Amino acid sequence: MLVRYNPFRALQRREDFLPSLWDHDFFADFFNSFSDLKVEEPKIEMKENKKNYLIRGEFPGYGKDEVKAEIVDGVLKLHAEHKEEKWDQDEDEGWRSIETRRGSYTRSFALPEDILEDKIKAEMKDGVLRITLPKDPKKGKQVKELTIH
Repeated sequence: MLVRYNPFRALQRREDFLPSLWDHDFFADFFNSFSDLKVEEPKIEMKENKKNYLIRGEFPGYGKDEVKAEIVDGVLKLHAEHKEEKWDQDEDEGWRSIETRRGSYTRSFALPEDILEDKIKAEMKDGVLRITLPKDPKKGKQVKELTIH
């Protein structure tokens, strides 16, 4: 079967010639570009042995000066804040870009009453915070039985 050539045939079907802008989801592409920025809370582990309570926190990418720990009224407060700037420029092409990231984390723990606050030790190495809370052998755990009515 022979068909006469029509140079405007492609224009008759808009989808073949020019895709519709309404078919494209710009917002999905924009927000998907941030998918590599995963925000995770630091992992915190708490353990107890006969002499100490041990707290271990993982803060990858945080420096020692970016993590603070303090005890206020029997509550251990951990606070970490990380700031990062990336500068890039090309003087020949006349452009400059600056990327900044900032993140912070705060968590609080009620501490047991049988610790020796003046002997607490904290150290951070390779993004891992370790806090040792020595137990006071004089206080020990007190058990009080309750009468149920």
